[in-house]
Amino acid sequence: MGIKSSVKKFAIEKSINAILALATRPKVEDPRDVVLKGLKIARKFTKDKLWSAVVDGIIEKFEQRHPLTELCNRFLTQTNPVVRGKIIKHLLVEEALLGHEYRHSIEDELGLYPPGLIAISPTMACPLRCYGCYAGMYDKSESLTFEQVDTLVRQAKDIGIKFFIITGGEPYYWEPLFDIFETHNDVVFQTYTNGMFITDDMVDKLGKLGNVFPAISCEGFEKETDERRGKGAFKKVNETMDKLRDAGVMFGFSATATRNNEHIVSSDEFVDYWSGKGCLFGWYFIYMPIGTKPNLDLMPTPEQRLHLGSSIKNMRSRKNIMIMDFWNDGEHVGGCIAGGRKYLHVNNKGDYEACVFCHYSQDNMRDKSLAEALRGEFFTEFRRRQPFNQDLRRPCPMIDNPHNLREVVAKTGARATHEGAETMITDFADPLDAYARAFGEVLKDGPVTQYKTHA
Repeated sequence: MGIKSSVKKFAIEKSINAILALATRPKVEDPRDVVLKGLKIARKFTKDKLWSAVVDGIIEKFEQRHPLTELCNRFLTQTNPVVRGKIIKHLLVEEALLGHEYRHSIEDELGLYPPGLIAISPTMACPLRCYGCYAGMYDKSESLTFEQVDTLVRQAKDIGIKFFIITGGEPYYWEPLFDIFETHNDVVFQTYTNGMFITDDMVDKLGKLGNVFPAISCEGFEKETDERRGKGAFKKVNETMDKLRDAGVMFGFSATATRNNEHIVSSDEFVDYWSGKGCLFGWYFIYMPIGTKPNLDLMPTPEQRLHLGSSIKNMRSRKNIMIMDFWNDGEHVGGCIAGGRKYLHVNNKGDYEACVFCHYSQDNMRDKSLAEALRGEFFTEFRRRQPFNQDLRRPCPMIDNPHNLREVVAKTGARATHEGAETMITDFADPLDAYARAFGEVLKDGPVTQYKTHA
């Protein structure tokens, strides 16, 4: 390392440590001051044009007293000092701010620009039997071992990944889970969970570790949640959130919009309720006809999907919670992010899948390393076609441009990773083509503010 690089590294580390010292005090007296200082330091050291623009935009929002200001205040005062330190250092600084530079530095050696995150489903076991579960048809008798996940995480860290998603199945049913969290305490994990089986001991550990934040599934309010997950589910989720908030753990909600509940999960009342419970973020997905008894009639209509997207965009300007939309935010992330472009999924059998909803694979971690799989034919062909549509509001190769998935599978010989997964490119081919066309037509008409709910 040259003198110039050493000086820069020293300056960055010193600046980061100064901000962490302010942010991790037992009580943050002036959250806004801490955030602005951190942002201005971040602006000095990021070379990535996208992130420079993001930081500039956030600074401007703070100066305008945007609701984002209150979200940062909530994060700095609601979470405990350990959580604040881990999230700021590993996720905001090392991943979001500095990660791009490292990934660019190994791009030529790796043969591609590496993704920024990886989703892992170490188990598909779950005591619930929710209708429409996208993971419901995987073989639940097989799970990854600690050693397999440990190896995968280490390989991912070697190519610059600092952010991991643990899903399933129910991740908190996988026995080695906290061993992974503790072993890799230099990265950040988000877990997708039903929230019903997080024990008091787990809450205590999460508060002490600081590098894990759960996203808890919410189908709506009590009626909708209990209908899908069983009587008492809504009450249990509320109790879990109360405990996480009291322990200073960062957490959020995860909502899947269907044809039956879209009008509920896209409402102010829904977001305000979970924000009031302590959620600092919320993830939105739409029902995909894959998994347990796939049902095309559960998919939100094209009108509902557009309404969901426009509602979320509107709420972002008014709410003190970070809301993200996996499908409708395609225009903000360059279209589909799967196939290793920005993320990929590894299932409970070790299959490398393009996405948690795209149940096809060509390689397995037992035979190929993560880097080898990313350079493999399936992922390479997947990325070659991205974006799948010049209208980035139509990003998905499964429901917006379904011919692409069929063609990629045919060309590479990728196999379905569980029984029934092939219906997405066989039985549902014509209906999904029709859905894609209908959504394209709806987009021509612009945002929808009123429509008839299709029950």
